[in-house]
Amino acid sequence: MAKKRRIRWDRVALVFLPVLLLILLIIVLHDDNGAGKDGSSLIPGTVSSADSEHSGAMPAQKSADEYVIVLDPGHGGGDGGCTNVDGTRLEKDDNLRIALAVCDALQKYPHVRVEMTRTTDEFVSLDDRCKLANDINADVFVSLHRNSAESGSGIEIWVNSKDNSMDKRLAGYIMELLEDVGISKNRGIREGYRTTFDGDNYAVNRDTNMPSCLVEMGFMTSDTDNTYFDQRLDAYADAIATGIMEYGGDLGIYDAGT
Repeated sequence: MAKKRRIRWDRVALVFLPVLLLILLIIVLHDDNGAGKDGSSLIPGTVSSADSEHSGAMPAQKSADEYVIVLDPGHGGGDGGCTNVDGTRLEKDDNLRIALAVCDALQKYPHVRVEMTRTTDEFVSLDDRCKLANDINADVFVSLHRNSAESGSGIEIWVNSKDNSMDKRLAGYIMELLEDVGISKNRGIREGYRTTFDGDNYAVNRDTNMPSCLVEMGFMTSDTDNTYFDQRLDAYADAIATGIMEYGGDLGIYDAGT
């Protein structure tokens, strides 16, 4: 009769213990990376995306002491926006560059939470961009774009054509500070949409419930504007951020001491 083999539990443990430790490590890392995706641990300065496929649940609504700012880099993914003259430069990329720089500039302010409609080169619908801001009851919505034309240069800011006093005020703060940095031309604060049809508005101004504006950061078809954009990117970002903060402070929406 064959002798029954004695199980060497010490050898079994030696084989399986490293595997068990590896599994536990993966679980811990996964939990850490997922923190905040449901909005439960978002803090002032958090950056998130409106695309639920990449970000999980929508961000939480603002708390009483938060100044919530939504930054909207226009276009993205298969929607490249406009281009420079030879087609080597895409608007979607410049929009994301300036939006991320503005987000960074806002991080120095306490009690501020920044939400981004996108943080990568991805397509986000206009409806989803507006829904993000409305769902969290944001205080301010700023959409960042670049312009294009056969000829033309300078910065213009678009606001809704109706009930737009707060929109105009927000745009005014931003434009004044951008002009202080140095722009090729102040093309003004404009109402509605670039066409002449009455009642038309950019969707991000029309369908958001808070003060909003769409900033056209110079013409991609202007070499001067492209040079200014590249050389003064951080200064432009700081100007936009400062304009947003001064607007909030002067209207009593933002209080750094709360």
